Order: sequence, then C-alpha cells, then structure tokens
Amino acid sequence: MRLICLLGALLAASGAAAQTAVADSDIALHAPSAAWQPYAKAQAWAAYDAVPIRELGRDWSDGYAPRNGRNVFLQRDRVEFGVEKDGWRVGAEYRLEGSLQASRDTVDLYHLYQSHKTPGKALDLTVDAQSKQWAAAGARVGRTFALPDLGAGHPLLMMSAAVYGRARNHDSSASGMVSYKPETAYRIDGTYTNSKTDYTYPFMPESAQRSSGASVSAALQWPLSSQLTANLAVNDLWSRMRWTNLPSMVQRIASDVQTVDGDGYINYKPQVVGQNRLIERTGTIGASTALNLTYRYQQWALRAGAQRIAGTTIPEAIASYASQWGTFSTSYDTRFNMVGLGYEQGPLRLRVRTDRLPLSEAHAFSLETAIYWAF
Repeated sequence: MRLICLLGALLAASGAAAQTAVADSDIALHAPSAAWQPYAKAQAWAAYDAVPIRELGRDWSDGYAPRNGRNVFLQRDRVEFGVEKDGWRVGAEYRLEGSLQASRDTVDLYHLYQSHKTPGKALDLTVDAQSKQWAAAGARVGRTFALPDLGAGHPLLMMSAAVYGRARNHDSSASGMVSYKPETAYRIDGTYTNSKTDYTYPFMPESAQRSSGASVSAALQWPLSSQLTANLAVNDLWSRMRWTNLPSMVQRIASDVQTVDGDGYINYKPQVVGQNRLIERTGTIGASTALNLTYRYQQWALRAGAQRIAGTTIPEAIASYASQWGTFSTSYDTRFNMVGLGYEQGPLRLRVRTDRLPLSEAHAFSLETAIYWAF
C-alpha cells in the first residue's frame, strides 16, 4: 500500500496551496498616458476535474465525479501592484501556481483508498500522475507601445519582464501498476519521485539552498475595425527557474501483499529501494496563452476566445453591457462549465465565476479584482 500512500501525498500536495489564473482573462491594455497611474490586481482561480475544491485534502467522500481519461487539478494565485507612467510599468508581484495531471485509473485508486473501501472485483490500474508547484515573489518592469495606425486604430503591444527570488518548489510524480484480486489483495509495482524546498531527509548534509527565476511576457491588442478587436497574451513566453541544493527523493516500490509461495505459505514481500539527495534543478514555468476577439455594437460587447493553461484549453464567451451605473458582464467557459458575473465602474473591476452553487460544492471557482487610479 506504500505507493498508494505516496500517491495520496502527491494528490493532497496540490491542495496545500491555494492558487490561480496566469494571464489576465480580458487582456486589458490601455494607451500610454502621461499621468501617474497606481494599480493593484489580485486573481484567485482553482479548477478540479474529479472532486470539489474543498475535498482535495479530505477523504473524497462527497462529489467525486472524475473525467474519463486525463484529470487535471489547476490552482493559481497572483497579487500585483505598482505604478504606470508614459507607457512604463514598474511593480511587485507574488505568484503561487500549481498543476496536477492524473489518469482516470489514478484518481479511482486514490478514491478507493481514501474511502477505505474494498474493491468488489479484480482490478488492474495504471498509476500515472505528475504535480508541479512553485511560488515566488518578484519585481516586474513593463512597457506598452502604441504601434503605427493601420486604419482601424493604434495596435498596442506590452512587453514585461520579471525577476524572482526565494522561490519555493514542490514537484512530484507517481507511475506504475497496482493490481487487486480478492484472494491475494494488492500487488504494487511503481516509482515515486518528490522534490521539495523544505523537505528534510535523514542524514541530509549541511547546505545552503539558493533559487532564482526570470520571465518575459507579452500582450497585443489589435483593432481589426471600428467594432472588432483581437487580443493575444502570452505569459511566461520565456522563463527560467533554478534551484540549487534542492532536496529530492526517488523510490522504487515493489510489494506482493499476501501472496502464496510454492509450499502454500503466505508470503509478504514489501520492497522499497530509493535514494535521497540534493540536486540542482533548472526548468521553465511553462507559457500560458489567452486569445480572444471582441465585437462591440453600441453599448454591447461580445468576446469569444480561449485560454491555454498547463496544457489545458479553456474556451470562454463573455457578453457585457455598458450602462450609466457601470459595465455589467456575464461569461461561460466550456471546459470547466463556469458561469461568471462581472462589474466595472471607473477604476474598479470585479469578476467572479463558479461551476455550481453553493460555492462549497464548486469544482471550479475564480475571483478577479483590479483597481487603477489616475492623477
């Protein structure tokens, strides 16, 4: 059962951090201004295929509804604040991001384990799960350029770069086979890997951990006509993250639980072979992309597009109406079935989305807020 326990640690790890959306869903670029414009933004987004958000670190006894094939658990948080002037943006930000991808067999196995249930029939399950998490604070510098007018208006291009320090890491994976037969119980053959900045293993040598990171992002707003605008954003178009003296563990697990040998005696053969060590890890954050088209007619606007985050495509449509009391919007995404409501008035923007009510039952939830001042 050791692989199942370690698999549980992998699945629960993604819920230990509350995280959300990488790219601004509305890609709200605006023309450079000579005025000082302080700003602040916060985004919180989580979307789980198999269980409600609140259930990930629990026993999965309520609301278990996995997808056939690949199941994803995505969480991201981001807080950013700073100031803009003459197209320049200087700010500070904190990001906490994570993704977990697992096969249907993997989440079914973990559901059985968490529910303390005995399978009613023989099973052969393929374990395949990977989790990637990181968190860091940093500084970001960006510049918005007004490109030459091509007849429909000035396209806007924003480029920004960020540097990060004291980055945290927690990457895990589990793979292998788990078989169950009523007469022989479980047979396990698999591999588990784990790296974590605050992991401590026995007899770990004295060492100083170091980490660094950098990222470049871009966004483009292109007027195609007086009514139609194309928007593209690529967060972490280029990135590099590095950890030195990162604690890491690899375990190979082979366990015939309750087998019978040639003489008919019950034979227990648990075997765990592994290695703990300090490693140097260099990798990328992974690009996140948002693309949409916005059509405006009088006070109405319709936006259709998609985001792609951690290999998952999320199509979305947004309709909005600008009134004297502010701009009201509603949205729907077809991947996680989230319905959203939004409101904008002057410098304030607020948007909330969920796939179901009450929120305690939600498998997907998002909250975004932003405020800009000009003086």
